[in-house]
Amino acid sequence: MTDTITCPVCKRSDNITLDTREHVPTLQNVTLADLSQARKFPSGSLKMVRCQFCGFVWNQDFDPTAISYDDGYDNNVSASEYYKEHLYSMADRIIASVPPEEPIHYVEIGCGQADFLNLVVERSGGQVVSAIGFDPAFTSYDSLFENSVVHKSIFDQSCQNLIPEQANVICSRHTIEHVKDVDAFINSITAPMDIKGRKLFIETPDANWILRSVATHDFFYEHCSLYTPESIKFLLAQQHLESQVSLVYGEQYMWVEASRQFTTGLHKISTPLVDQHLAEHYVKSRSDHLKTWVEFISEAAKNGPVAIWGAASKGVTFISLFLDEPTVTIDCAIDLNTGKQNRFLPTTGTPVVAPEQAVRRGVKTIIIMNPNYEMEIREMVAGLDWNPNFSVLNDGN
Repeated sequence: MTDTITCPVCKRSDNITLDTREHVPTLQNVTLADLSQARKFPSGSLKMVRCQFCGFVWNQDFDPTAISYDDGYDNNVSASEYYKEHLYSMADRIIASVPPEEPIHYVEIGCGQADFLNLVVERSGGQVVSAIGFDPAFTSYDSLFENSVVHKSIFDQSCQNLIPEQANVICSRHTIEHVKDVDAFINSITAPMDIKGRKLFIETPDANWILRSVATHDFFYEHCSLYTPESIKFLLAQQHLESQVSLVYGEQYMWVEASRQFTTGLHKISTPLVDQHLAEHYVKSRSDHLKTWVEFISEAAKNGPVAIWGAASKGVTFISLFLDEPTVTIDCAIDLNTGKQNRFLPTTGTPVVAPEQAVRRGVKTIIIMNPNYEMEIREMVAGLDWNPNFSVLNDGN
């Protein structure tokens, strides 16, 4: 199905619709204390569209007024050792980008509860002498290091004067995918790059991985703007930024390093080399993918309760895919985040439990939402003298 809408990144109109859904929860990284409130949680619709020129993917139906990142928003996965190692690696990349004899003045746009900001400061061994963050959901003021400050606000053009002239590193992790207005956000985060020597780091999901893996559960309302290496490089090149992209976190994420090109010659933007078959692959495979999971869960439930492991975005979306499937029953969602335990997932009302609670509930089958965490989950389960059956989403098999 071809649309005539215009791509927010490259302004072309060669697009294909990937997926459409109704009544998806507008936020995934929230849990509710009350079951009835969870089931009545606000919903929206998805119309995921892909540009066949630059590879950008976006939700055409996204309404930013339906989103509120308040104090109840919780995307903390720091209990995972795998994720901790990923954070350490990314923080070390930032620190290594600045010569050790030079001080680092760090700025983070969309810093959440400043966990990564604090990590960069801590791992720098004193090289970071100041750190500034921006995030409307921030509440953890007591956790900040000396000479660090977080502005409880969305970063836009009005915040430019809050970035000190000596700032030499600007980072934005997992923020750009939440922003519908591509032009406004990219203009905001690249405007400070006019000072020579500044480096920009961006981490965001890779839409190519979603399509290649037929990861239907990775299309959800919060992520209204999904980039690929081709589209993010094209977007930054339009701002005269030269960038390098590497795939990280089991190739699910992109790590982008960019800096301004201060040249007097003609600035040339290369044509993106986009794999045209990825979109077709996803569209052709998604129905069979979902059918396979319906059959698996329905059959597994005959032997006892089925649980998912992971009460974050992937898990919330995965369960909601089966709301209209009467044979599919998910008993609970297991998560190590204590702030989510004994609460309920939005829309489905699925209870969130600790691993020990899942044992007591008699869970016989666990579906792991992210293959990156499989080994540590299996080790944890073995330590509980628990022997459920496992299945893993997108494990490459």
